[in-house]
Amino acid sequence: MGTRSDIIVHQTDGRWKRVYCHWDGYLDHNGQILFGHYNSQKKAEALVKEGDMSSLAERCTKPAGHSFEKAVPGYCVYYGRDRGEKDVAGIVKDTLAEAWPEPDSWTEFTYVWDGAWYVGDADKGPSELKLLADALGRKVRITPNVKAFGMVIGKHTGVIDADQS
Repeated sequence: MGTRSDIIVHQTDGRWKRVYCHWDGYLDHNGQILFGHYNSQKKAEALVKEGDMSSLAERCTKPAGHSFEKAVPGYCVYYGRDRGEKDVAGIVKDTLAEAWPEPDSWTEFTYVWDGAWYVGDADKGPSELKLLADALGRKVRITPNVKAFGMVIGKHTGVIDADQS
C-alpha cells in the first residue's frame, strides 16, 4: 500500500502548484528527500514542473533510458513524462487554501514549500502546518490518518516519534 502525499510549491509568480505523489509519502522518505534535495525555490519549482508522480527521488531530471517501467534509481518517476498519462500536470491556484487537497482525499501527508519546507496532515488543512525541519528533528509530531480504499483505517504513529514539549 502506498503512503500518498501532496507536494505544494509557492511559485515565484505568486501562485501555488500542487502535485500528487503515490509512493512513500511518510516523513522518513519523502520528507527527508524534500528537505535534503529540494531546498531552494529553483529546485522546488523544478520538482513540481512535471506534475503528478509515482515516486519522489533525489533528482527530477530525466536521464537516458529512464521510464515508468524502467526507472533509473535516484530519479523521480512522473506519470505524464515517464508514463505518457494525460491530465496529470497538477493544479495551480491563487492561494494555499485553494491548492490544499480536499479533506476526503486519499493523501496522508501534505508538504508545502514557501521559502522553507512545511508538513501537515492532509485532512487538517494548512493552518496545522509544521516546519519539516522540526518534524524531522523530532521536535513536533505529525500523525495523519492512514487511508485505504477511501477510508480511514488508523493513524500513522511512530513514523517519526517526537516528544510533545
